[in-house]
Amino acid sequence: MDALRAEWEATRRLTRDLLRACTGRDLLFVLHPASGPVWKQFRHIGRVQENYLTALETGRVVFDPAAGSYEGGAAGAALDAYFDRLDQRHDAVLARLAPDCHVDWWGERVPAEGHLLRLLTHETLHHGQLMLCWRAIGKPFPPSWAVWGEA
Repeated sequence: MDALRAEWEATRRLTRDLLRACTGRDLLFVLHPASGPVWKQFRHIGRVQENYLTALETGRVVFDPAAGSYEGGAAGAALDAYFDRLDQRHDAVLARLAPDCHVDWWGERVPAEGHLLRLLTHETLHHGQLMLCWRAIGKPFPPSWAVWGEA
């Protein structure tokens, strides 16, 4: 679990570094008419994390794309504050996690570590999408993104 936690923290740091590099105009950028603006990518990352944390608390996964506590719109500061709250909740949920915790994924009994690995994979998937947007915007990546060959 320690290695998974370290990977999560490194991945989340990349997410937040890119968010903090965004101007208001960057957050409104739309790569393709069917993709939505960049700020909604960040909001989606947060909403899905909320679903994963709730699943750890309830023992079963329920993905609701409309669920979530974020109400701040396209404002970068509001998104950053949202990630602060999510990171605090994440730490609190993991601190209370029973050693034998499992999550029901529609009949599949997944250990907490596997569930959290799926969350990590989801966030990394969005890094790829955000990279395409960022390249189209044409700005340099934050230095931390050198791990992906960017910066």
